[in-house]
Amino acid sequence: MDEILSQQEIDELIRQATSALQEEELEPEVVIYDFKRPHRFSKERVRALQRIHEQFARELSGMISAKLRTRVELNVASIEQLTFGEFIRSVPNPSVIIVCSMQPLDGSLLMQLSPDISFLLYDRLCGGPGISLGRSRELTDIELAVLTSQLFEDMTASFENAWSEILDMRVTLESIESNPQFLQLMTERETVVLISMNLAVGNTRDLINICISYSALEPVLKQLTSFRLFDSLRRRPDPEDIEMLKSRVQQTPITLTVELGSNTVTVADLLSLQVGDVVTLNRRRYENLEVKIGDTTKFLASPGKLGEKLGIVITALRPTERKEANE
Repeated sequence: MDEILSQQEIDELIRQATSALQEEELEPEVVIYDFKRPHRFSKERVRALQRIHEQFARELSGMISAKLRTRVELNVASIEQLTFGEFIRSVPNPSVIIVCSMQPLDGSLLMQLSPDISFLLYDRLCGGPGISLGRSRELTDIELAVLTSQLFEDMTASFENAWSEILDMRVTLESIESNPQFLQLMTERETVVLISMNLAVGNTRDLINICISYSALEPVLKQLTSFRLFDSLRRRPDPEDIEMLKSRVQQTPITLTVELGSNTVTVADLLSLQVGDVVTLNRRRYENLEVKIGDTTKFLASPGKLGEKLGIVITALRPTERKEANE
């Protein structure tokens, strides 16, 4: 026969359970805080910084793309809070470090790129294919002079435009350094915000790092808290900017190719080919040829001659292009 508890024993069990529950509810939640790395930028301010620099990335990628006449992608990868000493130790030597003032704000703006991507940009500006260094070295004075006049000064203008909704800022390029250890701009314990951006030029990918101290941004923290970028995104673009972009796009060279035809042969036939052999193609004599821009077929054409040169006559748009044009 099961033992029956008395009323006193039941009351004691209830009291113990209630007491344990209260202790669990009253136990404070422990939040780890690193006093060496205080987070001075709230989530709202970090989001505002991200919106500002996303706009900076859009404008800068368009400018670089027009200058280099190639596809350029730039987007915000991350925003971190750290000390200036930690930032300096994370920057490789040598680097390309652009030091700018931000009037009327005190403090400096740093933009850091690797020598590899910097030389690629320089090579494209000089008409080259955009090769990278392949080894770590400092850029020469001539290379830096070309980059400064053609790109870096435009980067400061794009930065001013991105911040225009917050502050009428004047960004001036003060110097370009290669050794991060020579940057004595603030104490190592100074809190900074590091905005890292993914930069893709053709098939090459790298980072652009932007470093700004907390003390420099402190006068505009209230504006960052209430900042909204939606109104600026709805603003009508400047007509002069539109015309400049159109002009640069129209001057961009593109590759146009005409495909005469193709065929499949065996390896044995390929090895036995000699001068004078005739290879048949998969097109009939009077069949239209495909005209490609890049890798995309845009037109149909007939082959012919113009003087001493071969040429084509555009006979039709590709069917899908005709449909899009009608729409």
